Amino acid sequence: MELIILFIITFIMSTMIFYKISIKYFKETTIDKMWKIWGIRSSYWEGLLIISFAISSTVVFITKAILF
Repeated sequence: MELIILFIITFIMSTMIFYKISIKYFKETTIDKMWKIWGIRSSYWEGLLIISFAISSTVVFITKAILF
């Protein structure tokens, strides 16, 4: 149960941190008209969630290996 809570907290925190770091860059590199297209934004969010999932999984596996 603790690992699930750790995963959720890590996932939310890494998503928020990565969003704050990367959103300016992606908005500046794409034209405003392009950013309004849903396909561009969904690709951004898809990548953001995949990276956050990978970070969270890594943290949980390392914690599990150390503690158990």
